Amino acid sequence: MSNSSRIEAATRGHIGAVLTNDMIVELVKLADPTNTKGVYPSDVAYKRTPEGLVPRGKTAYGDGILEYLGENSFKVLPTAEIVRRKKSAAPAPAPVAATPAPAPAPASVGKAKAKKPTGKASQPPVIAKSKGADRHAAQ
Repeated sequence: MSNSSRIEAATRGHIGAVLTNDMIVELVKLADPTNTKGVYPSDVAYKRTPEGLVPRGKTAYGDGILEYLGENSFKVLPTAEIVRRKKSAAPAPAPVAATPAPAPAPASVGKAKAKKPTGKASQPPVIAKSKGADRHAAQ
């Protein structure tokens, strides 16, 4: 679960309430005691402007679940006022049209099978082993 979805689930029972950072963290921990992820209320707090609710910074880090009222003070927004963040996922690529498989070439009646080459060219090179005195003399 994302930070904003955990905060939203924990605060739905407190719509309109003004909460502090610690209160929100406690509500999220009570809602899901097994979750060990951090809780960041400021990421889901939007500020109210004449144009409406907007993210506090250049980028929205989560859905606008809370309204930022001031230092350490957040108001829980009703469901109708929640600002959903636009999905940043790239559009799905267009489906690739299936190309028909090439038809197999007709087999020639008189064609012989190609033979595998034999001899030294088809074998990997082998380094000759040297013995005691020859090895020292070569160095």
